[in-house]
Amino acid sequence: MEETKTYSVSEINSIVKQLLTGPDILRNIWIQGEISNYSKSHQGHIYFNLKDPKSLIACTFFSYSNGRYKGKPLENGMEIKAFGAISVYEPRGQYNLNISKIEELGQGDLLLQIEELKRKLAAQGVFDPERKRKLPAFPWRIGVATSPTGAAIEDIIRISKQRFPNIDILISPCLVQGDGAPESIISAIKQLNDPKWDVDLIIAGRGGGSTEDLMAFNDEKVVLTFAESRVPIISAVGHQIDSVLSDLAADHFAPTPTAAAEMAVPEMELVESGLAEFEVRLKTALKNQVSNLKEKFRILTNKKAFLDPRSMLNDRILQLDEINSRIHLLGKNYLMSAQNKFSPVSNGLITSFKSQLERKKKEFQLLSGKLEGFSPLGTLKRGYSVVRKKGKKVVTSPAQLEKEEELEVILAEGRIRVSYQGEIQ
Repeated sequence: MEETKTYSVSEINSIVKQLLTGPDILRNIWIQGEISNYSKSHQGHIYFNLKDPKSLIACTFFSYSNGRYKGKPLENGMEIKAFGAISVYEPRGQYNLNISKIEELGQGDLLLQIEELKRKLAAQGVFDPERKRKLPAFPWRIGVATSPTGAAIEDIIRISKQRFPNIDILISPCLVQGDGAPESIISAIKQLNDPKWDVDLIIAGRGGGSTEDLMAFNDEKVVLTFAESRVPIISAVGHQIDSVLSDLAADHFAPTPTAAAEMAVPEMELVESGLAEFEVRLKTALKNQVSNLKEKFRILTNKKAFLDPRSMLNDRILQLDEINSRIHLLGKNYLMSAQNKFSPVSNGLITSFKSQLERKKKEFQLLSGKLEGFSPLGTLKRGYSVVRKKGKKVVTSPAQLEKEEELEVILAEGRIRVSYQGEIQ
């Protein structure tokens, strides 16, 4: 039996390179797609992926070639046609398109969709700065919504425990890319918002990736879930030049999960040193306050009021007596002055009043005499009388009477009863 040859990794990569670079169709080829994961090195070399809805291919556009490119600046989302040759980078076993020239076609559908959704949500106020909340200064429990197996969760736990060993971390695992990722992220954030978990803040995100890998964090429902979180939330989607929409909707965003942990968790050493400094300042302030109060007390106790309070009371008694005497004298002088001013006036008024009273008395007597002449009593006194029937009706004629009728005769001094015997002839 013939023994099968064993190849090294380098030999396999070399064979693959020969196979891929041999055919003419792969040496001079146009490929159309959308730019993603764009970057440029300090030496001027450009690296990006070309993608379509199903696949992507890595591309290199070295400085000696891209220096001849005069078109619109390359950026993520641009739709282009790239001409070049398929090559293999043997150390990593990665094949790529080595580009020699580019023709721009426009902006890709994916970024257009993201921009359109961004404008829509901005118009609804989802990204308004006024909605942003401050993070708690000293959280006791943080919730993390991310993949339970990725590097992101390891970084968050490691940094958080380094900064504050007693921090409590509650993980709500979820998918962060691919089918079902948006629904999984939404569910994880909503679970951490449940009051029963008593979470102080949430970190939601993932490690780096291409635009396609991060699309779950551009999903409209996911973005709205970030914005509507009851608990303050940090968006931590790492290693991407252009931010995802969840960064804009969250209360805060961090460029990486590590930065999110540093933002969320205070350093225990700094907290302890801050508390120690505060303790020193507080003790100093209390010491100064006590010293100031002692000095005020010393000054007060050295005053005459404390040393000899009876003498101050005697002074006040003398002052009070002096004031009373002055008031009494002022009142007496005022009354005497008023009396002197009033005496001449009062004597004239009394004389005038007596004269008027005498005159009115004479007028009254005169009027009384006249009234007496008209009064019925005055007539009676002159010998006249008034005859009335039982009904008090005054009799003015014998025709008004009947024989034997009893009558009342009113005199000046008394009354008599008589019986009518008939008219005198």
